[in-house]
Amino acid sequence: MRPILFHIGSYAVHAYGVMLLLAILAGIFVARHELNRRGLNGSAMYLIGAVAAISGVVGARIFFVIGYWGTFPNHWISFFDFHRRGLIFYGGLFLAIPCCMLVVRRMKLPMGVVGDAVGLAIPLSMAIGRVGCFLTGCCRGKPSGLPWAVTFPGTSVAVHPAQLYELILDLAAFGFLLFMRKRVHRDWDIFLLYLAAYGIIRFTMEFFRFHVNPAASIFFQVVSLTLTAVSLGIFFYRRRRVEELPEAAGG
Repeated sequence: MRPILFHIGSYAVHAYGVMLLLAILAGIFVARHELNRRGLNGSAMYLIGAVAAISGVVGARIFFVIGYWGTFPNHWISFFDFHRRGLIFYGGLFLAIPCCMLVVRRMKLPMGVVGDAVGLAIPLSMAIGRVGCFLTGCCRGKPSGLPWAVTFPGTSVAVHPAQLYELILDLAAFGFLLFMRKRVHRDWDIFLLYLAAYGIIRFTMEFFRFHVNPAASIFFQVVSLTLTAVSLGIFFYRRRRVEELPEAAGG
């Protein structure tokens, strides 16, 4: 746990910001490579990635501020103090998707291909981001007596290292999507599988993450199950439609 990595003069370089930057760069690199593999100009991901990063962080911060309104001091500038934890991923996702779709449309790129490239990259970015969460001590878990439970500075209770649990699950999702990307052939398939995988990850993590308001866990689990069910429903519906088309043509 090291919230400040080092100092440049009197300026403190925070672990969360560094890992967030590395997460964005890694995501752009993976998505760029995937666009190149699909026959598009991967350099388009620099602009798309910048829009995704900015809108994602803003959306995630707004979602956090709304959810934890009572914990903020009575001055608005604290809303923009990113040295205070936190970001909530669903808020970032809900804002970044429409913003990126507008940019992709303006660039006249195939929406589904770009969506798949981004969906492939996000789990790796999230895994790197969770390192920043662990070093900072945010998004921590519930109290635990397990041998690998950790006690963060300023606290006296050992808790689940929920950040590391999610890091492992995010890397597993990234590996799964890498495995599937050459086994599915329709645009949007990888993106839909990513959404389904994240829903499962977040549903699972809510058994370990601590919330001041216990009802938050139920809320996020309901949202996560809904996301997974809808994503898989669309995925298998589209697959079935494709399988039925040759039969209809032959009949």
